[in-house]
Amino acid sequence: MKSTNQLMARLPKIGVTRSFSFSNPKAAAAIVVFASFIGMVLGPGITNSYGVFEEEYENRFSNKDTGKGALSPAIAIASVHVSVNYLFTTIAGALCERIGMGLTTFIGGVMLGVGSFAAGFCTEVWQLVLTQGVLAGAGVGTIFIVVSTIPTSWFSKNQGFLIGVVHSGSGVGGLMLAPLTRFLINKYTLMGALKIMGVFLAIGITLVSLGMATKPEELVDQEEEENIDRISTNDSASEHKVSTLAKKRMSVRSFGVRDVHSTGGVLRSQEFWYLNIAVMLAEAAFYVVLFFLPVYAIGLGLTSEQGALIAGVANGATIVGRITIGYIADLSGNINMFFITHLLVTLSCFFLWFPAKSFMIMMVFACTFGLFAGSLTPMVPLCSVTLFGQNGLANNVGLLGIGMVLTTSAAPVVARVFYEKLGQNGAGYGTVALFCGGIYFLATLSIFALRMCVSRKPWAKI
Repeated sequence: MKSTNQLMARLPKIGVTRSFSFSNPKAAAAIVVFASFIGMVLGPGITNSYGVFEEEYENRFSNKDTGKGALSPAIAIASVHVSVNYLFTTIAGALCERIGMGLTTFIGGVMLGVGSFAAGFCTEVWQLVLTQGVLAGAGVGTIFIVVSTIPTSWFSKNQGFLIGVVHSGSGVGGLMLAPLTRFLINKYTLMGALKIMGVFLAIGITLVSLGMATKPEELVDQEEEENIDRISTNDSASEHKVSTLAKKRMSVRSFGVRDVHSTGGVLRSQEFWYLNIAVMLAEAAFYVVLFFLPVYAIGLGLTSEQGALIAGVANGATIVGRITIGYIADLSGNINMFFITHLLVTLSCFFLWFPAKSFMIMMVFACTFGLFAGSLTPMVPLCSVTLFGQNGLANNVGLLGIGMVLTTSAAPVVARVFYEKLGQNGAGYGTVALFCGGIYFLATLSIFALRMCVSRKPWAKI
């Protein structure tokens, strides 16, 4: 038993040494960031490009399986895919702590590839729900939890900017994979495109897994010792005082605002629950907007090409937003930026999207939404690091996935009801906008409560 435990503990390091040498830590860190970015492109990026598949499923199954006015079965595939995605962030977060980042990523790639490939043989909705919904969704969630958290272990400075760069990969993936998928469908049919994408994603994520390595403990210890020595020299403090200052001034690799070092401690903290409520609400609203923008635009009388352009601009704006907001968060504080961005998203839903009746206003909303709402995914690990430190980050972020399973499965269905049941006279369009704005408003209130819980000083960098 002891030898087995020792082997399990060494698994992440074994994967690291096979991937690349640490003779140059900066080069190793660059490899990790690049691999994480590609993982975002191929994993969450395929989810962001799902609208292409939904259009095909609408045409294939709507008339066959539903009556007039009934909800389309295609929405079930998307809802299950997203919900299982978040469920597996929790499972994979715990798995990372046991078998390592590289092996966890590889498992996620296998599930995503097999799920997409198997979907190419499906002829019924329920079969697609099990393959592209459950299996592929589980793969995306497993990949996401690794690539979204691992870069922070390598950097104590500019974490927001680097995480923003990595998370921009999901937006890049949406822009790249959507036209690629459309090309494959036109050339090889829907079923052929699914098989090709399955093989492509499995190979791509397998290569990504080779670059998934946490920073070795010896480098972490060396960095922390250098910080302590620097603090000791600069402050001329006693040994006890040096230890206290070190905890406060060292990188947040080991210490957060709340000094908790167990899953139970995290779950018992009120900061976790404020963060959890905010994330589960904001993430649900984000996917509702992203999935419904093209349909919403067409419902307003715009062309399908204009609707696709609006959705593409929103995806593109998330790329800029994640990098820019991440950089600003390094200067102003992660939780502060989390609050400001979602306050602006809430206002844009009420004062841009709801009254929008023209292509230009919809484009302005798409830019605003993508710029600020897209910052959600990089803000989650950054806020978790601020609150609870780097240790156990994958597990802590994974815990947030439990609540998102419920909201991300329910919100698209509710929005679809508003759209299809009330959309005949135009009321459904405005109702969807108000619905999303209301969800974002509640999320913003929860972030504000989190900010006040951490510090009531308005200018504090939190």
